[in-house]
Amino acid sequence: MQEFIERTEIIFSELGYDVFDREHNEDMFQASFGKNGKFDGSFFIEKESNFIEFAYTYTFDNDEERFLRDHLESMLDICYEYGCYFNILKADGEIHFSVFTKIYFSGFNLESLSDTLEDFTACIQELAITFDLEEEEEEENRHLDSEDGFGL
Repeated sequence: MQEFIERTEIIFSELGYDVFDREHNEDMFQASFGKNGKFDGSFFIEKESNFIEFAYTYTFDNDEERFLRDHLESMLDICYEYGCYFNILKADGEIHFSVFTKIYFSGFNLESLSDTLEDFTACIQELAITFDLEEEEEEENRHLDSEDGFGL
């Protein structure tokens, strides 16, 4: 596993990414990665697996559940378009929407990591645009409420 971790960090470096916030034990390695001081995601390498997995998590308040339900199909389409998948977890008054992708060790090289990260970050960016729509809708609703005399 250590050899694969070192190889992964070298390839990230060759692509211009910084690897930080490393956590390592005998069964798993995880770290964050980004460019130009920007967080782009995290990756995980487990001792007993055959792949490296990438993840990015958005966190929402429970009161944003309706928006997520209304946009779930488009979020699924975005993830599918870029070869990603997601899960949703509700816990502690929050909703966690996590996006994942992976590369199998057997096909891991500079080109495969570059292509995978390009798709992964494009997916994250397109989802962020979708989530920005929610903020715009909330702002518009607050504005309409205040015009009607029902706002704060």
